[in-house]
Amino acid sequence: MQLYVSDFVGDTLQLSTEQIGAYMLMLMAMWNAGGRLPDDDAKLARVARLSLKKWRAISVDLLIFFEREGGEIGHKRLTKELHKAQVKSEARAAAGARGGVATALKTKAHAGANAGTLPRHSPDSRNQSEKASAFSPADETKMARVFSGKKPPGWQRPKTHSDAANAIIEEIRSHDRSRTAAGDEGAGRDVLMLPAIRPD
Repeated sequence: MQLYVSDFVGDTLQLSTEQIGAYMLMLMAMWNAGGRLPDDDAKLARVARLSLKKWRAISVDLLIFFEREGGEIGHKRLTKELHKAQVKSEARAAAGARGGVATALKTKAHAGANAGTLPRHSPDSRNQSEKASAFSPADETKMARVFSGKKPPGWQRPKTHSDAANAIIEEIRSHDRSRTAAGDEGAGRDVLMLPAIRPD
């Protein structure tokens, strides 16, 4: 529900705070009800969250904003805005449906164009023979070495986070040793300042 603040404030200058609250509640209920409310004091009092006695005391000032017809009340500006919102909603729904159909057709066309290029499934025995023939004799030698547990010449174990932590700790300790040799009394405590790093 669109609220035009300047218009609302200008139109309701003569209303009390309580009347403005009741007016807003009536407009919101009317919006949700499709633009009309029953012209019945008991029902309107419930909508405005007032006692029937209180409603009757303030309703004279409020009902001048509404049109009364056929046992119902309506609001000219609200009806106009509600109609605009419904037209916009229907246009968006129609555009969404058209977009959905177009996307579905495009996806279907794309899938059809690619269908001929999909790889064909081959039997397991053929796959195994193709895989076996894909390796060169040098590859087979490397694979055999890996599976036998022998490491090639010059092989080094990959570095880990623990290796990095141990290297940092060793560097700090080396620095501490040089500080200790120089007579620095605070030396030897730097590793303790790194609680997240623990040597293996």
